[in-house]
Amino acid sequence: MKILDLTFKRKVNCSASVCLWNHWDHDHINYTHEGIYDNSQIYYEDDRSILFFHSIKVPFLPFIKVNTIDLTVLKDKNTVCTYGFQFGIPSLTTAKYIDIGKDKCSVEVNYKFKFSGIKILLYPVIKYLVPKWNNQTWEEDLPLKMRRQKVKRLGFKDFKGLPEKTKDRKFQGDIEFKLPITRLKKNDNKLTKHPFYNLGKKGNYI
Repeated sequence: MKILDLTFKRKVNCSASVCLWNHWDHDHINYTHEGIYDNSQIYYEDDRSILFFHSIKVPFLPFIKVNTIDLTVLKDKNTVCTYGFQFGIPSLTTAKYIDIGKDKCSVEVNYKFKFSGIKILLYPVIKYLVPKWNNQTWEEDLPLKMRRQKVKRLGFKDFKGLPEKTKDRKFQGDIEFKLPITRLKKNDNKLTKHPFYNLGKKGNYI
């Protein structure tokens, strides 16, 4: 058995809530990251977890696609964990978003892959691809984060827009993050059209 363990740290001029929203906004994946994601479907989601299917293009080898079922969980108010399998290799991605100032936060993403048997041969391949994957998704997501931070400070509400009066377009309070995030209606959303899709009730756990 062999474990690949990689961590990436950054700082960004937006709040942790905005980064968390971007992390859970799966509606943007097939558009913003179209060079990576070929297809995505949500099976289940509630106010702390989401189970989904992804068909992923291998960076620099887009003719090779990897299918994966991933479970993402909000571990605590700052930490998101995603459990998945790529090429049959178990993986755990842990992302931490911590506010470090007004509209500024630190971002730490850790990737762990467990290799065993013949799959150990893929260790150098995954080690090479993960930094490129991380950098590409970060650069593609950054404009979305910065734009959302800006409009939230203008009082923007999802699916409602900005306040009608210009004088009301100023908000200095805490930017909220709640799950499940507001999505397009099921009839308009390719992510939630899977026949198994189910939206769980908030806080209704055994």
